[in-house]
Amino acid sequence: MNLEFKKNNKKYWEFIRLLRSDKRVQSGFVEQVKITRKEQEVYMNKYNNNYYVCLCDDIPSGYIGEIDGNIRLCTAPEYQGKGIGSFMIREITKIQPNIFAKIKLDNWSSLKAFEKAGYVKKYYLLEPKK
Repeated sequence: MNLEFKKNNKKYWEFIRLLRSDKRVQSGFVEQVKITRKEQEVYMNKYNNNYYVCLCDDIPSGYIGEIDGNIRLCTAPEYQGKGIGSFMIREITKIQPNIFAKIKLDNWSSLKAFEKAGYVKKYYLLEPKK
């Protein structure tokens, strides 16, 4: 398995949008949203330089980005459990060492990936009950 960490560009925008909207990964995100192509285009025109894509044997397998120091990470379901998430976390941390991740309490796979990449739990974020 050959992993490559690539700077995001327009050719990956639709991959990121479709993966972020995939029902199989939605529950792992703090916010569940469905993103239109137009919304993705507006967002990526603003934040394209904040994102990277992981290629596994030249096939997009996940993405990672950061906004205001907060990491956004998603690995395609068919590539989960192969170390791709941890690989992307380690790579982006080399570029931006002072970043952090908000992880849902029940998102064990993300927690495991971040811990495998050398992150430790430091805070709990408490919000009013909705």
